[in-house]
Formats: sequence, structure tokens, C-alpha cells
Amino acid sequence: MEVTNEEQEETPRLTQADLAIAAFALAETFNAYLVRYEAEEFESMSKEQYEGSLNSLRMAFMKFDAICQSMNPPPTEENTALPDDETQTMEE
Repeated sequence: MEVTNEEQEETPRLTQADLAIAAFALAETFNAYLVRYEAEEFESMSKEQYEGSLNSLRMAFMKFDAICQSMNPPPTEENTALPDDETQTMEE
């Protein structure tokens, strides 16, 4: 599947925004599961099954997050350097 940086509404292809939304949704789901885990509310699962679900959510988030980060590499020193201060002199 091709990933594009086009506007989400303008393309049927997967966008960076789609990946970011997916990572956010996974993080929110993980957090909701974690709250229930800490309250020991495992629903119909055993504690081990619930821990497995938490692990799967965490790993999926890490993968989506890694894809998002690799598509938006951190700026290099070249790009982050501030331009030299140019001072303007007033003629008297």
C-alpha cells in the first residue's frame, strides 16, 4: 500500500494523517485497557489473556509510531540552524 502526504480527503490512498490517527487510536485503546487492568477488571478474559492484549496493543502502537517517525525524520542541523543576524544600519 502506498503512503502519501496528500490531503486525507483528496486521496483514497493511505496518508500520514491516517497513520497518525491509527497510532493515536491504539494509544487511547491501550490506555483504556490499562485502566481496567489496574482495576483488575478483565471481563471474560484471564489475567494472562488481558496482558497479551495489552502487549499486542503496545506493539502495534510502536510499529505505527515508528512508521510515522520514519516518514517525518527529525530536522538536520542544516535545517535547524538559525540565519545569521543581519543588522540594518540607519543612515543619518
